[in-house]
Amino acid sequence: MAQRKFSDLTVAAQINKSDVFALEQVDGTKQALFEKICAAILTPEIVEQTEEFPTISPDDTIPVIAGKINKWQQDALKKIEESKQSNMIQEFPTEEFDPENPEDETTKQLHDEIISALLAYTMNEKILKVVSDHGVLAADYAIQKREQMASYGYFGVEWNIDDLMTLVKAGSWDKFAIGDYFIETNTTGEKILFEVTGKNSYLHCGDTELNKPHIVVSPRDCLQTYYKYNSSNTNAGGYAASLMPANLETEAKKFTTKLQGYMTTIRRLENNKGTWAWASRRIFLPGNPELVGFHGFADMWDGGAFNQLPLFVGGNAHLLKGAGFNKSKAARMWYWTADPSAAYTTYFCHFADSGASSYLYASADGGVAPLIVLS
Repeated sequence: MAQRKFSDLTVAAQINKSDVFALEQVDGTKQALFEKICAAILTPEIVEQTEEFPTISPDDTIPVIAGKINKWQQDALKKIEESKQSNMIQEFPTEEFDPENPEDETTKQLHDEIISALLAYTMNEKILKVVSDHGVLAADYAIQKREQMASYGYFGVEWNIDDLMTLVKAGSWDKFAIGDYFIETNTTGEKILFEVTGKNSYLHCGDTELNKPHIVVSPRDCLQTYYKYNSSNTNAGGYAASLMPANLETEAKKFTTKLQGYMTTIRRLENNKGTWAWASRRIFLPGNPELVGFHGFADMWDGGAFNQLPLFVGGNAHLLKGAGFNKSKAARMWYWTADPSAAYTTYFCHFADSGASSYLYASADGGVAPLIVLS
């Protein structure tokens, strides 16, 4: 019989899945059903279509990590959307088949569909986890960004005080930022925006140790009511001997029961003009070192217990204050600190509306921006 060329063959009117084709392979010519050839060519494997999970390097910053994961997530979703629907199990076979026979055509087809569906399910679960992880990374990055920028301006977000304090009690310091705030409306109707000024700032301090997780908060602007240290223009006895502790307790008693419930009395080393002493306070004025990191014109009898609070480090946005909620009483207002003047017997120190650390007669009515500790 004469050898025939492919070009001499009659064109097939149609091709059936049971038709046999000749295949030239490296180990010799083989035959294969058309159905098997199509299955080998057209059945996509989702695992092969999806990009590998990105490699995270130790030097990668949080934005870089989030970017890599976001790109991988988009690629993976696109690949799965493009995957053939025929890759999934559409219906269970109705004809009889032998599931124990690996050569049974129905068994092989069902096996391929199950594997493909399992791959799709696994990939979707992986993507859902990555989407969740990416959301956590993005949220953590936003919190860290707020904290880094806190002293430069008003970048904090508002919290419900109960939600905030749940994080504080759990020691979840990375879930909220310095500069975040809550708004207190006291029993007289005055609104006060309290900002997170420090985290665990007095931990282990005191002649009686403070060992509870806590935050220090302060009003963004001075309280509505102004106060004097005394009417006699003296700083003898310093902070403890003045009217200021009682003045601030008057303000504390106006706070809501909820806020007062979170307030913590701490042992505080106070500057009492030429000496110092421990005192129990639940509300108090900041000392110069807590505001600006140095004593300025203050008598230096604070015992070294003070440290500059994080909200005030690196910028003046929160050091310079107005008075009243949203500066409704004054756009700029000077306010008292906890320190008697070192050089004079009639002055206490204050923080000027110009940004200077200075001093003034004890009888002057000035702004107050007290600190409170919440735990």
